[in-house]
Amino acid sequence: MKRRYMAILITAFTATLALQGCQQGPDRAKIQADITKAQADGQKVIADAQANMDKVIAQNTKDLVHAKVDARTDANAAVADGKSAPTSADNPPATVPPASEAVAKARMEANDKSADAQYEVDKAKGNADYNVALARCEAQTGDALNACKESAKAKYDAAMVEAKNRNDAAHKANQAPSNG
Repeated sequence: MKRRYMAILITAFTATLALQGCQQGPDRAKIQADITKAQADGQKVIADAQANMDKVIAQNTKDLVHAKVDARTDANAAVADGKSAPTSADNPPATVPPASEAVAKARMEANDKSADAQYEVDKAKGNADYNVALARCEAQTGDALNACKESAKAKYDAAMVEAKNRNDAAHKANQAPSNG
C-alpha cells in the first residue's frame, strides 16, 4: 500500500512538473537573440541593396555623360561636315536630332534602372521588417502567436504591394512623353 501511495505521489509530482513546463512561455533570452539577429540580418540586406542602388546611380550618371558627349561630338561632326546648320532661335531644327534621341533614351534607361534598384531596396526593407516582426511574434503563444504572425504577414504583403506600385508608377512616368 505504501508503495502504491508512493508511486501515485511520484506520478502526480512528475505530472505537475510537466504541466508547469508546458505553461511556461517562450524563452525570453532566445527570443531577444532571434530579434537581434533578424535586425542585424535585415540591416545587412538593406545595406547591400542600398549599395547596389548607389552603383546603379553612379553607372547611370556615367552613361548619361557618355551619351551627352557622344551627342555633342556627333553634332559638331555634322556641322563640320556641313550636313546641318547650327540651330538658334531664328533657325530651329526641323526634327529632333538623333543625338538628342540618344540622350533621351539613355535618360529613360537610367530612370528605369534607378526605379528597379529602389524597388529592390524597398523589398529588402519589407523583408527585414517582416523577419523582425516574426521574431517578435515568438514571444506570444497560442492564438496570440497566430494573430501576430497574420498581422506581420499582412503588413509584409502591403509593403510589397506598395513597393511594386511605386516601381510601376516610376516606369509608367518614365514612358510618358516629356513636355520639355
